[in-house]
Amino acid sequence: MKKRARNWHPEDIKAAIRKKDTTLTELALAYGLPECSVRYAMRHPHFDGEMAIADYLSLSPRQIWPSRFDSDGIRRHRRLRTERDSANTNRSHCLNAEAA
Repeated sequence: MKKRARNWHPEDIKAAIRKKDTTLTELALAYGLPECSVRYAMRHPHFDGEMAIADYLSLSPRQIWPSRFDSDGIRRHRRLRTERDSANTNRSHCLNAEAA
Protein backbone atom coordinates (compact mmCIF):
# COMPACT_ATOMS: atom_id res chain seq x y z
CA MET A 1 0.00 0.00 0.00
CA LYS A 2 1.35 3.38 -1.03
CA LYS A 3 1.55 5.95 1.75
CA ARG A 4 -0.17 9.23 0.89
CA ALA A 5 1.90 12.36 1.11
CA ARG A 6 0.53 14.85 3.61
CA ASN A 7 0.07 18.57 3.18
CA TRP A 8 2.27 20.84 5.19
CA HIS A 9 0.56 22.08 8.32
CA PRO A 10 -0.35 25.79 8.04
CA GLU A 11 1.84 26.58 11.06
CA ASP A 12 4.81 24.92 9.32
CA ILE A 13 4.19 27.08 6.25
CA LYS A 14 4.03 30.22 8.40
CA ALA A 15 7.22 29.23 10.22
CA ALA A 16 9.08 28.64 6.94
CA ILE A 17 7.99 32.06 5.67
CA ARG A 18 8.95 33.75 8.95
CA LYS A 19 12.36 32.05 8.90
CA LYS A 20 12.99 33.86 5.62
CA ASP A 21 12.29 37.16 7.40
CA THR A 22 8.87 38.16 6.12
CA THR A 23 5.24 37.95 7.16
CA LEU A 24 2.25 36.47 5.37
CA THR A 25 0.88 39.94 4.65
CA GLU A 26 4.22 41.21 3.32
CA LEU A 27 4.51 38.13 1.12
CA ALA A 28 1.05 38.66 -0.38
CA LEU A 29 1.71 42.33 -1.04
CA ALA A 30 5.13 41.59 -2.57
CA TYR A 31 3.38 39.32 -5.08
CA GLY A 32 0.68 41.89 -5.81
CA LEU A 33 -2.07 39.94 -4.05
CA PRO A 34 -4.72 40.96 -1.51
CA GLU A 35 -3.34 40.65 2.02
CA CYS A 36 -5.39 37.57 2.87
CA SER A 37 -4.54 35.50 -0.23
CA VAL A 38 -1.64 33.56 1.23
CA ARG A 39 -3.46 32.93 4.52
CA TYR A 40 -6.44 31.58 2.60
CA ALA A 41 -4.21 29.41 0.37
CA MET A 42 -2.74 27.64 3.38
CA ARG A 43 -6.10 25.98 4.10
CA HIS A 44 -8.03 26.17 0.81
CA PRO A 45 -7.12 25.91 -2.88
CA HIS A 46 -6.16 29.37 -4.14
CA PHE A 47 -3.91 29.35 -7.18
CA ASP A 48 -2.25 32.76 -6.79
CA GLY A 49 -1.72 32.39 -3.04
CA GLU A 50 -0.27 28.89 -3.47
CA MET A 51 2.06 30.07 -6.22
CA ALA A 52 3.31 33.00 -4.12
CA ILE A 53 4.05 30.77 -1.12
CA ALA A 54 5.69 28.05 -3.19
CA ASP A 55 7.81 30.51 -5.18
CA TYR A 56 8.95 32.30 -2.04
CA LEU A 57 9.94 28.99 -0.43
CA SER A 58 11.58 27.75 -3.68
CA LEU A 59 9.22 24.77 -3.82
CA SER A 60 6.38 23.67 -6.05
CA PRO A 61 2.80 23.92 -4.78
CA ARG A 62 2.58 20.14 -5.16
CA GLN A 63 5.38 19.70 -2.61
CA ILE A 64 3.48 21.76 -0.04
CA TRP A 65 -0.08 20.57 -0.80
CA PRO A 66 0.11 17.12 -2.44
CA SER A 67 -3.58 16.46 -1.73
CA ARG A 68 -4.50 19.27 -4.12
CA PHE A 69 -2.97 17.39 -7.07
CA ASP A 70 -3.66 14.12 -8.89
CA SER A 71 -0.91 11.53 -9.21
CA ASP A 72 -0.26 13.02 -12.68
CA GLY A 73 0.52 16.39 -11.10
CA ILE A 74 -2.71 17.97 -12.34
CA ARG A 75 -4.58 20.22 -9.93
CA ARG A 76 -7.72 18.64 -8.52
CA HIS A 77 -9.39 22.00 -7.93
CA ARG A 78 -9.31 23.65 -11.29
CA ARG A 79 -11.16 26.77 -12.23
CA LEU A 80 -10.74 28.50 -15.53
CA ARG A 81 -9.14 31.85 -15.00
CA THR A 82 -10.44 34.64 -17.14
CA GLU A 83 -8.97 37.96 -18.06
CA ARG A 84 -11.61 39.55 -15.81
CA ASP A 85 -10.40 37.45 -12.86
CA SER A 86 -6.89 38.79 -13.31
CA ALA A 87 -8.03 42.39 -13.61
CA ASN A 88 -10.58 42.34 -10.77
CA THR A 89 -9.39 40.19 -7.91
CA ASN A 90 -12.34 38.64 -6.12
CA ARG A 91 -11.75 39.33 -2.45
CA SER A 92 -14.68 37.32 -1.11
CA HIS A 93 -12.23 34.61 -0.03
CA CYS A 94 -10.64 37.16 2.32
CA LEU A 95 -13.82 37.40 4.33
CA ASN A 96 -14.06 33.63 4.53
CA ALA A 97 -10.41 33.30 5.61
CA GLU A 98 -10.75 35.88 8.35
CA ALA A 99 -13.84 34.14 9.72
CA ALA A 100 -12.01 30.77 9.89
